[in-house]
Amino acid sequence: MSRPSSAGGAAGGLGAGKAGGSKHGGSGGTTASAAAAAAAAVAAGVSGSVAGSVTVPAAAVSLPAAALAGQSAELTALFECPVCFDYVLPPILQCQAGHLVCNQCRQKLSCCPTCRGPLTPSIRNLAMEKVASTLPFPCKYASAGCLLSLHHSEKPEHEEVCEFRPYTCPCPGASCKWQGSLEAVMPHLIPSRDEDALSVQVLAIS
Repeated sequence: MSRPSSAGGAAGGLGAGKAGGSKHGGSGGTTASAAAAAAAAVAAGVSGSVAGSVTVPAAAVSLPAAALAGQSAELTALFECPVCFDYVLPPILQCQAGHLVCNQCRQKLSCCPTCRGPLTPSIRNLAMEKVASTLPFPCKYASAGCLLSLHHSEKPEHEEVCEFRPYTCPCPGASCKWQGSLEAVMPHLIPSRDEDALSVQVLAIS
């Protein structure tokens, strides 16, 4: 009776092992390729299905909040009026060369402050109005401390009651033209009262 060749058995086992290794190695390669493709998709800013099995979530490719805020600030700067440095808000009119100026300043000008060209006829810039409708605009009293940014339709109403707006002297009948913050009203009034009392005393003595 002939005995099975140990070499043949070993070869068979080795062949099976190679076949099995090739199978698992192929699966691992597919997974690695899919992961690499997913990483490439994220880097490219693409969201969706990659290699039919890996899905890149939309949140993974969203821009950072700081980048969005910076981009918004850059766009908002395009609406700055060259005269008063406030924002040009809808309805937005331009000169014949395309330069913008706010409606309040436009009423006081006879020519474009940028190119000195004519402001008439009135040309409405609908494209810039659409962009303005997507942006938040800082309150005009931001330099005084207001941190709010609002839609252009809400901005005027807020600025009328903004706590950082300048206040005038509240003395009745006074011709004082003082303006300042709400915190500075009382310090402004106290010296005035002292001076008035001193004037009354001087008049009484004389």
